[in-house]
Amino acid sequence: AVRAKFVPCQMPNVRSAEGTLWGAFCRRMYALKRRLLCLTLLVLLIISCITDLNVQGENSYAPSMLGLCCGLLLGVLHLPEVGVVRDIPRALKIVAAVLLMIVTVYAATYPWHMFPGFEGRPRRMGKRWLMLSSLLVIASIYILCILKEHPPSTYAHDAKWCILGIWLSTMIYQFYEAAKAWKSTMWGDFGLAFAISVDSIVLGWVVIMFQSRIRVLRASSQGFNSKFWIYVMCSAFIANSICTAIQRGWSSHVGQWGSILVRTIFLTIWLTYTVNVSRTLSRGLHVLWVESRRVRGLPRQQVQWAARVLRMELMICASLGTTTFFVWSTINVVKLIQLLDPDEYDRIKMDVWFWVSILRRFDGVLNAVELALLSGILWQGSPPEEDVEMESRSRLRGLTSMSDFLEVSEQDLYRAKVEELAQRGFRLRSLIKFWEELLEGEVMPSFDPRRSQTNDVVRQAIIPSSRLGHGGFALASIWEEKPVLPKSMVTHNWTNTFVNLVAAMVSDALGGDCYANVADQLCSKSGVANLKQQLEEAGQTDVSFWVCAFSVNQHASICGGYGPEPAEGTPEWKVWDKKRHDSVSLQRFPLCSCNETKIFSHHDAACELNKFDDMMNYLSRRVDGFGQLIVIDESFEVLYRAWCVAEIVEANVLNIPARIKVYSQNAVDCNYDRLSLLDVRDCSASSQEDKDVILRKIVDVDAFNLKLQQLVFSSQGLFSHWVDGKERSRQVGRIWRRSSCSSRVFEDGDSICKDSGCGCCHFRSMFSPFRSDEGFEDQSETSDDCSSSS
Repeated sequence: AVRAKFVPCQMPNVRSAEGTLWGAFCRRMYALKRRLLCLTLLVLLIISCITDLNVQGENSYAPSMLGLCCGLLLGVLHLPEVGVVRDIPRALKIVAAVLLMIVTVYAATYPWHMFPGFEGRPRRMGKRWLMLSSLLVIASIYILCILKEHPPSTYAHDAKWCILGIWLSTMIYQFYEAAKAWKSTMWGDFGLAFAISVDSIVLGWVVIMFQSRIRVLRASSQGFNSKFWIYVMCSAFIANSICTAIQRGWSSHVGQWGSILVRTIFLTIWLTYTVNVSRTLSRGLHVLWVESRRVRGLPRQQVQWAARVLRMELMICASLGTTTFFVWSTINVVKLIQLLDPDEYDRIKMDVWFWVSILRRFDGVLNAVELALLSGILWQGSPPEEDVEMESRSRLRGLTSMSDFLEVSEQDLYRAKVEELAQRGFRLRSLIKFWEELLEGEVMPSFDPRRSQTNDVVRQAIIPSSRLGHGGFALASIWEEKPVLPKSMVTHNWTNTFVNLVAAMVSDALGGDCYANVADQLCSKSGVANLKQQLEEAGQTDVSFWVCAFSVNQHASICGGYGPEPAEGTPEWKVWDKKRHDSVSLQRFPLCSCNETKIFSHHDAACELNKFDDMMNYLSRRVDGFGQLIVIDESFEVLYRAWCVAEIVEANVLNIPARIKVYSQNAVDCNYDRLSLLDVRDCSASSQEDKDVILRKIVDVDAFNLKLQQLVFSSQGLFSHWVDGKERSRQVGRIWRRSSCSSRVFEDGDSICKDSGCGCCHFRSMFSPFRSDEGFEDQSETSDDCSSSS
């Protein structure tokens, strides 16, 4: 089966996309061949049964076998997780819905046409009304599902087929009741076998849908994740029809015992699936309940949303599994009584079969409603409400500007420098050209596209490239002939790899949320060419940015030294020493010998290092649609750098829209525990004075902490668009897993947080009783992300 993995944060890779499309095409062709083969065999069997029916008459196995083959045709028409979702015109859907309702109304009212008399039998009239109401409700649910507008979804497509199968089964049971009333043994056998065969296909589809949901939750029932047991269960149900044929053609005694046996096999597997799925969802609810008491802000809202979804799915799973089990186990008990005590069976059969009929109709209606809810068509789950008070408190500001430190006479010079800095934007095409020069080794021989940090590139490429004569300029001023007012200001940290910085900006231009895939493409010339083509086709090559590394004149500050040296042997000295060495070659950076005046003091109006917030204020008033791009590194250090926090504070106060770019969704999950307790008071700066000045800008630190969490976690795309039931389970599973990593929910062997480090590496222990036969494919990706982060 083709399982399309929804990864909203990755940008398309042409080569891999072509391979995926070709692989999907080949699998579809293989599935089509299998379906044609099965269809051919079924047609031959149907022809054989019709021939035998003409020869042997109605008291033979032929009617039951014919009904069995007709029911199996439904399994040929549709395969779960492989169906092609076509864009059907709405007018055609309306016509189909009207025809479906006409057929339903005629079939539901057929008993009145056939036997219009009341005949003083209220039980029979009650059964008629029951069949009428159940058919109309199931048909209405199916019509509502096909008319409800939603994006293409294979999972929702499968759910519609399940509901259609339930409707068809109910219609065939209506036909069976009519055949019994006409005392037609042949058509009665045909209808019963047809209905049971359709039931077997639909129940198999339902279990596959539940199995796929548990799989995306990364929790699989031990020993029952394989589709082998689904085939066994469906085969047992189909064998029930064969046993009915045996009763007619060969031996009634053997056929009845055979039916009881195969129904017992079906019920055993069905009950096992129901118990395991319910147990898994219950365990997840417990994890989320514990986590909701530990975290705050948006993480708590997401956990509470996941708990609501999981609670709804648990109720649906338990009720669907219980009602189906109860109906068929009741039928099994009645058939057993028929064999062991025929006299007792004759006494109770009228009452028992009346109530069994009610239960079957109720089960069909309930299953249709629950499948429509699970699919995401009729229920999406309301997103968490925003905290309006928190939002307003997070935008309160203390200290207004660095110019408050200056004399009135120097403030004009300060404002002029702010305006000058604001015009040092650059276009994306200039950055791509610079990246290509780095790949060629023209400006930085030691450059490693995957390992070199932004600090390395600034020291060994940006500073040398921006020196002219005995002085120097901002590299953005050299790239652009005229001043450029940027559309976005980029907040990032210099310890992040340079490829991540570039990838985040390219991903932002192309509309992506995560930049891991773009970073991979940037490391090769062919990948760069592909990205350039995408940018040109999207018309995004001239999009402008402001980045401190390029837009600040490094020759007026850091080019001639490494900053004040802390006391040797201290942790601060180790950090300082690391920053003056290349992260790849470990060689000390050469210093620039230019004569440009170096200005570091916050009290100097000409300093370029303390005007980021004022510049953002200036740009927000001058540039329409100005926004902030926050590039999150794999370990989320940017949120613990004081100057980066200062930029985020100012953007929040000015109501500048912020766009978060994370390396991957797994990176968010790996750092979940740290982020869920994020506190800007833990940020670091090169001096305590810088940190104190920045923190004085925040009036309500707790509210701002919650705002930071909201920016990060909302980047995962939760609640932003319509999702089907399977994708909703994937989102719940992500919240569940990261909650499990941070909460010590289980004891002894079930503990998830025994070891220190990234909890994502211990996801497998959470599901120790629920191993997947697919080898936890996505789990390895998570572990890799955790390793790279640490």
